Amino acid sequence: MKNVLKRWWQRRQAKHYLNNHWHLFADILLLLIILGLIITLIIIRHFPKPQVDTSPINHVSQEIASSSKIYNENSSNGEAFSIEPEIVKKNIHSGQAFVLNINLENKGKDDLQSIVLTPKLISGGFFSKISGQGLPSGVTVKGNKIMVDNLNSGDSKVIILNVTISTKDESLKKISWRLDAFYKDAGQDLKTKVNLPDLKIIADIEIKAVAYYNSQLGDQLGSGPIPPTVGLPTNYWIFFTVNNDDDFSNLTVSAKLPKGVTLSNNKTLSAGDFSYDESQKRLTWTVKKVAADNGRYQAGFGVQLLPVKEQIGTNPVLLDNISYLAVDAYTEEKISGKLSAIDTELPADPINQGQGKVVK
Repeated sequence: MKNVLKRWWQRRQAKHYLNNHWHLFADILLLLIILGLIITLIIIRHFPKPQVDTSPINHVSQEIASSSKIYNENSSNGEAFSIEPEIVKKNIHSGQAFVLNINLENKGKDDLQSIVLTPKLISGGFFSKISGQGLPSGVTVKGNKIMVDNLNSGDSKVIILNVTISTKDESLKKISWRLDAFYKDAGQDLKTKVNLPDLKIIADIEIKAVAYYNSQLGDQLGSGPIPPTVGLPTNYWIFFTVNNDDDFSNLTVSAKLPKGVTLSNNKTLSAGDFSYDESQKRLTWTVKKVAADNGRYQAGFGVQLLPVKEQIGTNPVLLDNISYLAVDAYTEEKISGKLSAIDTELPADPINQGQGKVVK
C-alpha cells in the first residue's frame, strides 16, 4: 500500500505539480474538504440527540396584561390572582388629585402574601403622588407603593387611592401608565403587570378681569373725578383678557353690573361678540373658537359709577358675579370658574392705584 501511494505521488508530481503549482493547491483544498466532512459525520454520529418534552407546560409564572383585568395562574394548584383597576374620570387636571380604585381577588387555592403594587408612569415628564383613602386592614401606602400583607384564598379587597399626576411641561397632554404587582404564591416570587387606562390632561385657561382709569402705559381711558365724588359720575374701562397656550371652544365670560353702575356705549373686541341684558344688568362676551396660536383675546367696555353718600370711604364695586365657561378642544371637557369682583381700588392702574375711596 505504501509503495502504491508513493508511485501515485511521483506520477502526479511529474505530470502536474512540477509544471503548474495550481494543481497542488487544488488537491490540498480538496483533501481538506474531505477531512472536514469526515470529522463532521463522526461528531453527528456520537453527539446525543435533543430530547423533546411532550409533557404539559408548567406555568410557573405567566403575565397577561389588559386594560381591566390580570390573571396569573400557577398550574400546580390552579391559583389565580385578579387585579382590576377602575378610574372614574380619565380626563384630569395636572396637579389635582383623582380617585383610583384597585379591586383585588384571590381566586386560587393558596393564600397570597407580601403583595406590592406600584403605579409606574410610562410617559416621561410627569410626576406622581399617591395616598390611601380609608384603606382596608392589612393595606398600607409608603411612597408610591401599595403594600398588602396577605390575600387569603377566596378573599377580595378594594383599595381606594388618591392619585396626583403633574407636569411642568404644558405641551404634555397624554399619560400612559401601568400597575406592577409583586407577590408570593405558594413560596414562589411572582410578578405581573396591568396596563392602566390612558389619561388626558385638561388644559387650563387663564382669564383676567381688570379695571383702569389710566392704562398701564399711562394713557387716560376714563373720565370724571378721581377719587370718585358723591353725586358726580366717574367713567372707567374694564377689560376681559384670555391668555392661553391651548385650543378652546365656546368661551363665555359673563358678569353683572351692581346698583349705581351703568354700561356706557364704549367697547372694543379683538374677537367674538358682546351683549348686554339691561333688565338683568348682565353683560356677556362670547368667542366660538380660541386658538393657541392666535395671540391674546380681549374685550373692553366702559362703565360709569355715580357714587352716593352711603359709599363715602369705601371702594364701590364696578362689576361682580364674574364667571367663565369654555370647552377644552383636546379633552372636550368643560372648564368653568369665577373671578373676584372688580372695585374702584384699581390695583392694576399705575397712576390711580389705591385712589378709589369715595369722597364728599
